[in-house]
Amino acid sequence: MNVHRMICEGENAAEVLFVCTDDQCGRRVVLGKSRPKIVVIDDGELGASHIGSMGGVFIEDVDAA
Repeated sequence: MNVHRMICEGENAAEVLFVCTDDQCGRRVVLGKSRPKIVVIDDGELGASHIGSMGGVFIEDVDAA
């Protein structure tokens, strides 16, 4: 399984935007800060495992239906 790294591309008081660094993927997700919520903007490579972190928050192996 491919492993792609996600980095923070932007944030505001309520949300953080993470994007995949793999040029062929394009996955983008928005994470809620105070209310745990993940919104997938672009799926990217569905078969890849995406990991990332920002200031002590680490996301790894998230499965979504």
